[in-house]
Amino acid sequence: MPFNCYLCEKESVYLTWFCGDCRKIKNIMNVYGKKELLQILETTCLRNKNQIGYKIDNIVKKVGFKETIKESELPKIETKMVLRNTKKNLTN
Repeated sequence: MPFNCYLCEKESVYLTWFCGDCRKIKNIMNVYGKKELLQILETTCLRNKNQIGYKIDNIVKKVGFKETIKESELPKIETKMVLRNTKKNLTN
């Protein structure tokens, strides 16, 4: 009887706790440590309010707006971390 992977909770597994991709993640965590891996993920996959502002500025520069946009005109951004766009293929 199959059950779901303990990490991603998506893949069905029969003889192990983790699917193949999650096993790779678990092995990386064993090498670098839980806190280090969490810090790497937060640094590379999440954006804070300042980083979101930089992204908006870059988009404005590319589009070529000549007017400056006031912060009050931008949608309100929570101070929590916001997920970046993810790539579908994370393995090489």
